[in-house]
Amino acid sequence: MVQLPRTLGIALALLLALSLAPAQAQPAVEATVDGDVLVLRPQVEHQGLSVSLHASDGSIQQLSFEAAAEVVIPLRDESGAPLPDGLVSWEVVVEPKLSADAKGLLAQARAEGEALNREQLVKQGLLPAGELRASGAVRLFDGRAPAPQVEEAEAASAAAAAFLVDTSHQEEGFLAEEQIIIGDLIVYNSMCVGSDCEDPESYGFDTIRLKENNLRIHFEDTSQNAFPSNDWRLEANSSANGGANYFGIVDANTSRTVVRVNAAAPSSSMVVDFDGDVGFGTLNAAVDLHVVDGDSPTLRLEQDGSSGFGAQTWDVAGNETNFFVRNVTNGSNLVLRIRPQAPDDALYIENDGFIGFGTASPDASLHVETTQANNFGGLRVENKGAGNIQTQFANTSGNGWEWRQTFRSGDLIFDSQEDGANELELDINGELTVVSLVETSDRAMKENFQPVDRGDVLSKIVELPITRWNYIDQGAEIEHLGPMAQDFYGAFGVGPDEKHIATRDAASVALVGVQALYELLEQKQSEIELLRERLERLEAAQGTAP
Repeated sequence: MVQLPRTLGIALALLLALSLAPAQAQPAVEATVDGDVLVLRPQVEHQGLSVSLHASDGSIQQLSFEAAAEVVIPLRDESGAPLPDGLVSWEVVVEPKLSADAKGLLAQARAEGEALNREQLVKQGLLPAGELRASGAVRLFDGRAPAPQVEEAEAASAAAAAFLVDTSHQEEGFLAEEQIIIGDLIVYNSMCVGSDCEDPESYGFDTIRLKENNLRIHFEDTSQNAFPSNDWRLEANSSANGGANYFGIVDANTSRTVVRVNAAAPSSSMVVDFDGDVGFGTLNAAVDLHVVDGDSPTLRLEQDGSSGFGAQTWDVAGNETNFFVRNVTNGSNLVLRIRPQAPDDALYIENDGFIGFGTASPDASLHVETTQANNFGGLRVENKGAGNIQTQFANTSGNGWEWRQTFRSGDLIFDSQEDGANELELDINGELTVVSLVETSDRAMKENFQPVDRGDVLSKIVELPITRWNYIDQGAEIEHLGPMAQDFYGAFGVGPDEKHIATRDAASVALVGVQALYELLEQKQSEIELLRERLERLEAAQGTAP
């Protein structure tokens, strides 16, 4: 058998491994750093880019760009000053270019509540294949990235090759050839692997130590047929000059870092408790998911546009002033807020969909219950814009009613949607206009019945001052006729107070007056009949009857 030089054998083995390795997915974006600018070159058809820059001082810039072959981003803050020295990381989301048909299918799926994952969308041709995200990091010195140098991986390979062919190490007890062990291997005490291991090595409490300038553990699964065979890699730090310090779990088949922990992350950044509780920022998670932070712990829900739907970001957070939902995309408005002192059942949704405000037993679609003694405690609808306030009541038959306060006049209108006419109008001066007013007067709803002295009522009607006048708010052009409430209340003592006259009371006083006049009329009619009879007898006695 022909023996190949060891360095040539290693080179051939690497070439063979590369030829057999699965094809790497095309990156969405090629990113390079040139001094103090980040250059992005999209590799897929797109309609825009969303870029997030995270500086070492914790500041984050959210940037958006239209479709372009190249995007140049200065590594500066919003004021134009260079970003602080340290690690700067970026994340790029490519917004795919979609056809009108694809947008229509996506909109229909969203409207129908259909759940579509990315693989389904790609298979249906709604989204382009390939990764639509990219990320990276660089370390700045004096506001700039260091000049490109030979990557550590290349330098390490050269150093390893030189070491392997250096036979002088054999005299010192080193074995330059690979060792093949048939059977189990047991190592008592500790073990060091890597070109920078020393003799002796101080292990401390370490059992296995990897020690060199490139630290990788590769899991190559040689399973075949239907058995799972994906390869994985544990990776410590970037191999690029000025790269990021991190620990990552890499899907070796796609070169995607699926789990990444950056260096200098705070203690207890993520902790899984013995009972499965997960803590972020705490060693002692108290519930299934426990987030701890010194200022407004927040959960962000970000739809980035990579699946064809519009970008939208929400924050769910809480602090000492309120629990809130923030619409980050649209002005960071706080669309929902709950104060810490809110009472029990401030908002309650029952199994049947009934909603209770202040009650856990709503008996209507919307049930408001309050215990307020002095303040307003009900339902208030206020429009601070230039428009009407409307509330509609409708059923499946199409019949409906509408409460409406008109913006310009301020009148309150109650309108049936059947005839186009307003059934009730109440203006801001208190004047009520209705087609017909029907008041309840059921005997079963009344008590304390007392007789009425019709003559007394009639005499008070005669003495009651009645004048022509107008309401101050209406103006002199609208005149009315009637008594004053003070005089009416003083004369008859009915109604709620001396400032109001109930229409029922006014009508009843008039009816009693009519009855009293009828009695007088009957009495006068009887007197007239008696006088007529007497006159007839006198005329008959005198022979003068007609």
